[in-house]
Amino acid sequence: MTQRTMKLAMTVAALAAAFLTGCGETDSGTVAVDFAVDVSEVVRPAGSGVAIVGNYFSIGATADYPEGDPVHGLKLRQQEDGTYKGSAWLPSKEDVVYVVYMSNPYAPMIAMPGGAPVENHVDFTKAQSGTGEGEHVTVTHFDVPQNITKPCVTFNVYVPANTPSGDPVYIAGNDDLLGPWLPGKQPLAASGGNYSVHLCFDQGKELQYKYVRSNGDWSKVEKNPDGSERNNRTLTVTEDVSRTDTVEKWADL
Repeated sequence: MTQRTMKLAMTVAALAAAFLTGCGETDSGTVAVDFAVDVSEVVRPAGSGVAIVGNYFSIGATADYPEGDPVHGLKLRQQEDGTYKGSAWLPSKEDVVYVVYMSNPYAPMIAMPGGAPVENHVDFTKAQSGTGEGEHVTVTHFDVPQNITKPCVTFNVYVPANTPSGDPVYIAGNDDLLGPWLPGKQPLAASGGNYSVHLCFDQGKELQYKYVRSNGDWSKVEKNPDGSERNNRTLTVTEDVSRTDTVEKWADL
């Protein structure tokens, strides 16, 4: 067993102990850390994902990439206010270093065009989950190749009047951003009387998708007005576009 592999095995054991112990710091010094990333100042030519990538296995470290592999980083979820948030168990007695990445394509956060990736060190005096502080990062630039462009779609959907207040709404379909076909992966943000999300796809992507409510259970998928199965919605993505849909009926209401 190599030294890298041994370290990864030890960190796996530490995480298991953390879950058995519950929230807060464990005997091994592993604590849950909250991350919040603001990308509102970034003009992103492609992609919508945000991830934390660093030197601990819960944020992407592997035997081959001990500093963190973007493919295995901690994927953050977009909130209603537009920020991306997530939590990871990390060792408070170590120097945990991470970089904020954009996905689709993977591109690290940089301070200025042409600059090196910005490394952040977890401040465990304020980062522990539940303290109300955590790790907050504002991104102004991602190191995205200038020749990469993807058309984006703004999905706007109106839901029936009997939709329970507070129920989340998701979009699921035949693209990795939409599952593929995982009903609880891609949430939409509530905005007044409708829901919306802005996503970017490969040029010429022939999308098929549906809307689903609540916990992402297919038993709460959209239906035709008479309750019969609704055909998949379709859209070929060739340019930036805004798409407005209306859910006429939910399967369970």
